[in-house]
Amino acid sequence: MKVLFFSLGFNVIGLVLATLFIAKKGGISYLQLKLSRLKQKPDRLRLQVANPVYYLQRISQFQLAPISNSDIVFLGDSITDECEWSELLENPHIKNRGISGDTTMGVLNRLEDIVSSQPAKIFMMIGINNFIHYQQSAAEILGDYQKIIVGICERSPNTEVFLQSVLPINRAKSGLNVSDREILQLNSALQKLATEYSLTYIDLSSYLSDEQHQLKECYTLDGVHLNGQAYSIWKHVIEKYV
Repeated sequence: MKVLFFSLGFNVIGLVLATLFIAKKGGISYLQLKLSRLKQKPDRLRLQVANPVYYLQRISQFQLAPISNSDIVFLGDSITDECEWSELLENPHIKNRGISGDTTMGVLNRLEDIVSSQPAKIFMMIGINNFIHYQQSAAEILGDYQKIIVGICERSPNTEVFLQSVLPINRAKSGLNVSDREILQLNSALQKLATEYSLTYIDLSSYLSDEQHQLKECYTLDGVHLNGQAYSIWKHVIEKYV
């Protein structure tokens, strides 16, 4: 009986202490927050990016150079990652937050790190890896885009957002079978999404595509990534917004 009494006593004390701790943290709202994070955890573990190791390395590097509210963020995958934007546009406030192999899912996963400091502007291009590595449809990618935009608008309402069209690939050079029609559908939907949320849509595809809506051979070596000539055109298209 004594053992049972002491066991019950410890349980009661533990329950009281736990109740006091939860009450101090905010009560029911604290519990709801913890539960919501637990629900999100499996999605984070199933993170879909083409190169998870590089993705995590880049995030650890970004932590050494936090974003400020006067910064201009270039957000995207390897096509963003591979350009020296600050030098190209001669602007020290530009932060390159491109990650090679990234997807809309990867951007959603790291969005809090981007918007927590409420940067002045975000230039975003993301989605080609969704097509290449996960065979997603334009409609599926658009759903993630909407979540990203809502996340930015809610957490950083004063940030100017610029949606840049997803660039096509050159199938002959890349050997990849990505639908030109799906990319066109996504870009058309992104333009409408930008209007819906009062964002700026920038049509880069029309400057870098050929008559078959593929990336021009003269702008790429591998059919996906861009050479200096292409980035020079990109610069001239967006510099008035920067």
